[in-house]
Amino acid sequence: MASAHFKLSKNDEQLFVFEFFDKEGTLLLMSGEYESKDDATQSIKDVQVGSLMSPQIGAGKTAEGNNFFVIKNSAGQVLAKSVLFDSEMVFNNALHRVKDSACIATTIDLT
Repeated sequence: MASAHFKLSKNDEQLFVFEFFDKEGTLLLMSGEYESKDDATQSIKDVQVGSLMSPQIGAGKTAEGNNFFVIKNSAGQVLAKSVLFDSEMVFNNALHRVKDSACIATTIDLT
């Protein structure tokens, strides 16, 4: 069985980004862009901590009615945003999977 993991990589602009996948390989979170690998790595650590703390998780809805959530650092800066969910049940399930597994997830460095 696979485990939950973060994938750290570079985008087309050569900026560092990461994604979080659950143990089934489903993409759940995406980061912003970072100029340095150290900043991206620190952000992954902050997401791992923030995933355990309800005040650092925010939920929202798009104008089209899709659900999403974000994980923030202790200063309130958004570190990662979830994919969009078209059902409340799928949204709640994904949020639960992030809370249960992001804190112990490994990081795969593709840089």
